[in-house]
Amino acid sequence: MSTALETWRDAAIGETREVLLSDGRPTALRVARWSDDGRRARWGEVYAGRVRSVDRRRRGGFIDLGLREQEGFLPLDAAGATTGGKARVSLREGEMLLARVTREAARGKSPVLQRVEATSSQQSPGRVAGPECDEELDQVKPADAETRSRIDEAIELALSPMVGLPGGGSLIIQPTAAMVVIDVDAGARAGAQDPEHFALELNIAAAQEAARQVRLRSLGGLIAIDFVSMRWRSNQKTLEEAVRAAFASDPWSIQFGGLSRFGVYQLSRAQLRAPLHEVLCDARGELSAESLALMSLRAIEREARVHGGRQIACTVSAEVKTWLDAGEIDWAEALTERIGPRWRIEVGAGARDMIDARPT
Repeated sequence: MSTALETWRDAAIGETREVLLSDGRPTALRVARWSDDGRRARWGEVYAGRVRSVDRRRRGGFIDLGLREQEGFLPLDAAGATTGGKARVSLREGEMLLARVTREAARGKSPVLQRVEATSSQQSPGRVAGPECDEELDQVKPADAETRSRIDEAIELALSPMVGLPGGGSLIIQPTAAMVVIDVDAGARAGAQDPEHFALELNIAAAQEAARQVRLRSLGGLIAIDFVSMRWRSNQKTLEEAVRAAFASDPWSIQFGGLSRFGVYQLSRAQLRAPLHEVLCDARGELSAESLALMSLRAIEREARVHGGRQIACTVSAEVKTWLDAGEIDWAEALTERIGPRWRIEVGAGARDMIDARPT
C-alpha cells in the first residue's frame, strides 16, 4: 500500500516552518529561525573554522565557527588526527579549516563537525555555505490562515508531554539530559479480556506512536520505552519485532537493543538536528520569549487580514516586549512590508504567554 505524503509550509516573520504528513498525520517538523544566522550551527552548513584547542582526552578539537553562542566539535582518532579531504591530518591550534555540520547542538553538547578540507583560504571564521535542504525553504511563501493554524496545532501537540493512543491509553514522553524516557499508560483503554493479549495490543499501538513522535519531535540519543509488562515470551518477541517495524522508515540511523526483563525497550537514534523542544522552549520547558514574540507577530498578521485597513494593537508581556525591542531580527520592517505601518505593540500585566491582538 502506498503512503500518501503531504507538506505544509509557512514563511512567517522570524521563522519558516515545515510539517511533513504521512497519510494525513504529521510525522516530521522543521523550524528554521532567522535568529539562528550567526548564532547557531545548522545541520549541513559548511564553515570556515579556526582550531581553538585540541583535547586528546575527549578525542576532539574545539573549532571557532564565528558564532555568538556555539563552537564546533571535530572528532579525532586515537592518534589525534582527522580526515581532511582524502588524507589523515593532525589538528594544530590556530589553523583554519573547512568543516561541515553533521549534528546540531543538542542536550548541552556542541555541534559536531566533519572536516571537508584540510585548510581554508578564508582568514576569519564564518559560514561558507548553507545546507542544500534549505534551498526549498528559501522559496516558501507565507501560508494562508488555515494552513498556518494547522501548523500551529501540529507544533502544539508535538510539544505536549502526553499523547493519546488509538483505542485508548497514552504515551508520556520526557526528554532528559541523558536520555528520552517514554512511558506507556493503559488508562481507560478497552480491549481483550485476557491480560496478555490486552498488553500486547496496547504495546504494539504504543510502539507505532512512539516511532512517529520521536521523529516528529527530532528526538535522539538513548531512548527507553517502558512498555506494559507481558509474561509470554512469544508476545515479547512479537513486540520486539513491532518496534523494529515501527522505526523501519525512520531516515535517521537507529540501533536497536532489546526488551529487558522489566519490559523496557532501549534503542539509540542518531541526533542530527536539535530537538524541537530545545528550539522552541527555554530551560524551564516553557515556550521561549522568542517563540511567544513570533506568535504575537503572527497574531497581528492574522488580525490585519481579517480587519483590512484598521489599526492593530497587540498586548504582550514585558518579557516578550523586551525580546522584540532587543532587535535580534528585523521583524518590524518585515511586519510593515506585509501589512503596512498600522500596528502597535504594548505591554500588559498578564501572564508571560499573554497575546492579545485586536483591531482599534
